[in-house]
Amino acid sequence: MAQLVLGLWAATAFFGAYMFSFTLGAARSRAEAEPGQLTSKLPPFATFVHPLFGLAGLALWIAYLAAGQQSLAWITLVVLIAGAGIGDVLLVKTLGSRKDAEHTVEDRIPTSAMAIHGILAVATIGAVLLVCLGVDSQEGDDDADFGKTMAPVVQPVQPVQPVQVAR
Repeated sequence: MAQLVLGLWAATAFFGAYMFSFTLGAARSRAEAEPGQLTSKLPPFATFVHPLFGLAGLALWIAYLAAGQQSLAWITLVVLIAGAGIGDVLLVKTLGSRKDAEHTVEDRIPTSAMAIHGILAVATIGAVLLVCLGVDSQEGDDDADFGKTMAPVVQPVQPVQPVQVAR
C-alpha cells in the first residue's frame, strides 16, 4: 500500500504542476498587467501554500517509510487534509472566475486536469488513511508490516557446544 501511495502522489503532483504552469507569469491585477498579459484572481498565498503542503506531506510520508513511526503517517494525513482544503479554495476561485466577463489565466486550465488532480488527491488521502488504520496489513504480505516491526536481516548465530565423543 505504501508504494500505491507514492504512485498516487506522483500522479497528483504531475497534474498539479501542469495546472500551476498556467499561472506562471500572470499578473495579479489589471493595474500590474502589461498589454496582452492575462491576470489571475487566485490568491497568491493559497497558490504558494497548496503545493507546499503537498511537498511537506510527501516528505513526511518518506520519513514514515524510513522510520516506521505510525505517528508520522497520521501527521501526513493531517497535512494532506489541510492542503486539500486550500486546494478546494483554489478550485472555487478558478470555477468562479470562469463565470466573470473578465478573461483570466484560470480560464485556460483544462477542467479535466482539475478533475483528475482532485480525484487523485482524494485517492491519495484515502490510501494514507487506510495505512494509518492498518488496513493494508495482510498475513503473508512481504511489505504489510513495513515500518512497524522490522526484524533483523541476519539472525544472531548461537555458539555451538562442542560434542564429546566417548571412545
